[in-house]
Amino acid sequence: MTTVISREVPARTLRPRTWGALAVLGVVVAFSLSSTLVKRAETSGVLLAFWRLIVVSLVWNAYLWSTGRRVTLRHVRQALIPGLFFGLNLATFFSGATHNSVANAALIGSLAPFLIVPLGAKLFSEYYDPRALVFALIAFGGVGLVLFNAPPHGDASLRGNVFGLLAMLLWVGYVVSTRHYRRDMDVATFMATVSPIAAVAVLPLAVAHGGMFGMSGTGWTYLLILAFLTGVAAHGLLVFAQKTIQIGTIGIAQEVQPALAVVWSFLLLGEMLRLWQALGIAVVVGGLLAFTVVNQHRTRIPRPREPASTAPGGRPRGRGPR
Repeated sequence: MTTVISREVPARTLRPRTWGALAVLGVVVAFSLSSTLVKRAETSGVLLAFWRLIVVSLVWNAYLWSTGRRVTLRHVRQALIPGLFFGLNLATFFSGATHNSVANAALIGSLAPFLIVPLGAKLFSEYYDPRALVFALIAFGGVGLVLFNAPPHGDASLRGNVFGLLAMLLWVGYVVSTRHYRRDMDVATFMATVSPIAAVAVLPLAVAHGGMFGMSGTGWTYLLILAFLTGVAAHGLLVFAQKTIQIGTIGIAQEVQPALAVVWSFLLLGEMLRLWQALGIAVVVGGLLAFTVVNQHRTRIPRPREPASTAPGGRPRGRGPR
């Protein structure tokens, strides 16, 4: 009698970097929708930002409490600076989006990688190729084509462009400070801490604006969509992705975000583009893509291993996480 020995085939699991890449994809899709959803809300950007942060704070803290954990004073100290950047970025971006075309708002925001990448290299020793700056200049030229060829009677405005630029700078501050201060905080703890801090930062602006409880039913509907799509899902995925993906790579992945934003604005808002604006978007996306290829080239080359020394007790000692 022959005995058949069956071996159980282990199930294949996704690697941490694969999960990180999928998280970045979710971030890009969600954020590309944000400008369109803000405009569909037809209400003040500052009020949208404030109430969105309130809803997000409640959701993240409710989840944290359900796991038996709480936000501590140490967490607040760690998340204070990212929280201030986060709140001011949201209020400024939403205010700018209500006074601008989606194409302009998205393209100005897409400039963030050109600051995030060199800062990631300087502060966190991430790889950065200075030659990529050539393609950054090309992308800047494409942004100029879009901004200066907007329809004269369209939604674009100088005020909206200035707010968009300021929001982009605040976003850079949020991403970089999150990488620096988050340390051992998991996604839920960080978001449950940073969101209330951001809400407090926006509160004076909301009070000064007035009419805090006067939003329409449409405004509240899109507020909730924004809260769960970008405030819970996208920002949670962003923090999660930073565990395995360089912040420079995360920023660069937004190269497709302007094009996606234009698609959403056409489908949901009926916004149209001039020929020169379409050309400008192509230049921006092409410049960002080239920036990615040049800047990420050496990350695929394996680094030589350092000889491991032996720790007391015969256990090999390698390099710990930085």
